[in-house]
Amino acid sequence: MSVPETPARPKNLTFMVGWLVFLGVYQIFLAWQFGTFFEGSAGDLRALYGGAALEPLYATIGVIALVIAWGGWRLRPWAYRLAWVFQILIFALAMTIFGLWWAGKTVPVVWLVLDCAFGAYNAWWLLQPDVRRAFRADGQSAG
Repeated sequence: MSVPETPARPKNLTFMVGWLVFLGVYQIFLAWQFGTFFEGSAGDLRALYGGAALEPLYATIGVIALVIAWGGWRLRPWAYRLAWVFQILIFALAMTIFGLWWAGKTVPVVWLVLDCAFGAYNAWWLLQPDVRRAFRADGQSAG
């Protein structure tokens, strides 16, 4: 009886998981700080853009990031697919922020640049053969 081979951990997996944990906690904090979770305070972003629309988005991004981090660390195939969904969500958020900036609103440009840089790196990382191989399920392609 042979034991199934454990896939090799992809290079930079620890960095990616660590970044996702940081991002998840940070985004949930933003939802709490700028949204209705922050008892009686309107917060800067809520006053500018209407926090009722932003707080669920921040919280959702945070929860998804934490779920991907856990699944990614355990090399679950669904985490690979969910990471692509997360990339699309982050891209949509970045385009929304860019649109607000283009319209003359004050936006966190530093975070916009960081989101774009991280998104580009993450997409590149997800496309690497060793990453795809590590997240493969039962010989089927992970992506």
